[in-house]
Amino acid sequence: MANKTFLYIGAGLLLLIGLCLFGYGLLNVIGSTSAQGSRTWLTFGIGFACTGAFFLAGGIGLIVFASRQKGAIGSGDNITYKIDLPSQTKVEQMKCNNCGGALKADNVKMIAGAPTVECPFCGTTYQLTEEPKW
Repeated sequence: MANKTFLYIGAGLLLLIGLCLFGYGLLNVIGSTSAQGSRTWLTFGIGFACTGAFFLAGGIGLIVFASRQKGAIGSGDNITYKIDLPSQTKVEQMKCNNCGGALKADNVKMIAGAPTVECPFCGTTYQLTEEPKW
């Protein structure tokens, strides 16, 4: 995540430098057309404008590169939850509340912090709730 931040900061600096150089180059080109202007201003202006355009392209390239990098959460990362169970816990086979089909551990997913089950037989999706043991 920090790498992405540095890429955006670098892109911002390149864009800022590119805009300044490009603008200065345009001012030199415009100034070379005036009566008090010099012909050498045209060469400097074109040079500065081209250098500014390269900096702008580099800044845009860094933004595109940073935006295509994977983010922290939500971009396909697998998250594994480890659960500590008490020693008296028995694991029972789960059955679908709707059709009674046998469910596997692959059918349970964590969505927004809550365990959710999708039945592969009938397609019903519901949230798991823990019933009291007493």
